[in-house]
Amino acid sequence: MAGNGPEDQQARKTRRVVRLWIAAGVVFALTVLGYSGIMVYLAQQDYPGSVVHNYFENYDRFNQFAEKLEKQEKLGWRLATRVESLPLVGKLLRVQVVVRDDQGKPLTGADVRVSFVRNVKARQDQRVRLADVGGGRYEGNVRLAKPGNWTIRTMVRQNGHRYRAQRFLWVEEPLE
Repeated sequence: MAGNGPEDQQARKTRRVVRLWIAAGVVFALTVLGYSGIMVYLAQQDYPGSVVHNYFENYDRFNQFAEKLEKQEKLGWRLATRVESLPLVGKLLRVQVVVRDDQGKPLTGADVRVSFVRNVKARQDQRVRLADVGGGRYEGNVRLAKPGNWTIRTMVRQNGHRYRAQRFLWVEEPLE
């Protein structure tokens, strides 16, 4: 009786296991390829292929920004924007900007404006023109209506030159 021995049964078992592994590999590969094909199809249906952002224009805008930044650095001005009280919602906040020229001397007679930008809603932004109090110091007051993160953008202008700086401020709810 050929083919009924234990060696023959072992060979059949091994072939069966190998076939199962091959079948599992084929099923896995077909699943991955099918899923990828579905994703490609859906992406083509949803995306028209047009470029919304023109990279050449963005590159040009970046170069313009870099040129302005270089001009600003050549001015050598230094400025410090400070908030002189605890930033609480609804409380009057005193803002002070100190500006120095390239020699370290106070920069007087400049037009200094500070914008408090709420990143969530533009309608809540506050703009303040600061008064020259002498010695390169400019001061003003603002009242911020909402808690959270605010961006402080300071703009100093004098004799056709501009200097911009940006900081961040966290405003808290008052404890009652």
